[in-house]
Amino acid sequence: MFRTATTSSLASRFFISINHPRIAPLTIPLASLTNHAPIAFDGPAKRQYNRNHGGEQHNQRKKRAGPLHFIAASSFLSWFSKKSDDENTPESQLITIIKRSILSIQKEEYQKAEQMLHLALKMAQDLQSKDGITYIYDIMANLAMEVGDFAKAEKLFVNVMQRLFSDGFLEDHIKMLHISSKVAHLAQLQGHLDKAAQGFEWTLAKLEEKLKQLGDDNGKEIRELWGITKNWYAQLLMECKRFAEAKQAFLQAYEAYTEIHGKLTEEGLTILNNLSVACSNLEDYASAERFLKEAISLAAQIPDLSEAGVYKANLGLLYLQQGLLRQASEFCTFAWRYGNQHKHEETVIQATYCLEQIKAMQK
Repeated sequence: MFRTATTSSLASRFFISINHPRIAPLTIPLASLTNHAPIAFDGPAKRQYNRNHGGEQHNQRKKRAGPLHFIAASSFLSWFSKKSDDENTPESQLITIIKRSILSIQKEEYQKAEQMLHLALKMAQDLQSKDGITYIYDIMANLAMEVGDFAKAEKLFVNVMQRLFSDGFLEDHIKMLHISSKVAHLAQLQGHLDKAAQGFEWTLAKLEEKLKQLGDDNGKEIRELWGITKNWYAQLLMECKRFAEAKQAFLQAYEAYTEIHGKLTEEGLTILNNLSVACSNLEDYASAERFLKEAISLAAQIPDLSEAGVYKANLGLLYLQQGLLRQASEFCTFAWRYGNQHKHEETVIQATYCLEQIKAMQK
């Protein structure tokens, strides 16, 4: 959670800004965190603190897009699942294969999922099921996004969007806006920052228009997508060193996410961590510490949360930035032990770096 939340973020070692890698459902993304916090202060401690923000970005770009926990009950699937209740029909067999491919993705069995999706696509084409083909392309796009093949993912999402257009969907339909948000995020992950900014800003404007029309009571899905898009946009702002704007966008994303899902979620904690990184770059260390401590407190209530140690390491690095060696040593030592105990490599790397810097400063 504390790297930068974009696949290319693991490359620089700063205060970890983590991008939560698995959060976006097929048609309703839940929360994708991809942050980049460039170095805002001089010295290795600050670079490391931010590296979790900026280096995470590099890592995120290489690994995966960041949001992909699939929801099997997609509205795409419902378009053609009602055609037959007979388990022996070709349509039902197709639906079964699609569901199994989604299950394989959830288990991170990506090669198996890819093979099943190609089989499903052939079946859908033989059945001339337009809705089935569209849905399968959507899953393929998300799978490509998950494994870090961003160019392929973008191409597939554009294909899905074109198919929806041909079926009469308008550009501001919720399905189209989900894809628009992801395409903007993919542009960011590939380093096309101007294109990403235009995509995010257009999508957010359309979502805000819809929220005004629907009101708070009927706009839950719109509000959720708006929060996800705000979070991705905040990560882009971090990469562009627009830290004050990023902080505001992270705050808005956190409010939207927690009002729907509550505070005890890994994704919400990731946003808090990234908020801390934004505040650190603004040299607002009191707020950075407050957000991290809140994340640590909430993480203690989530069983077996592997990123809990990263939050502690980040807090140690924040103290190190300020020359508070005793506090830095306390949190980084805890994080080092926690990371080894839970076999969480990023925590160990982060904590080790912190402890080495403390030793160097004590000489």
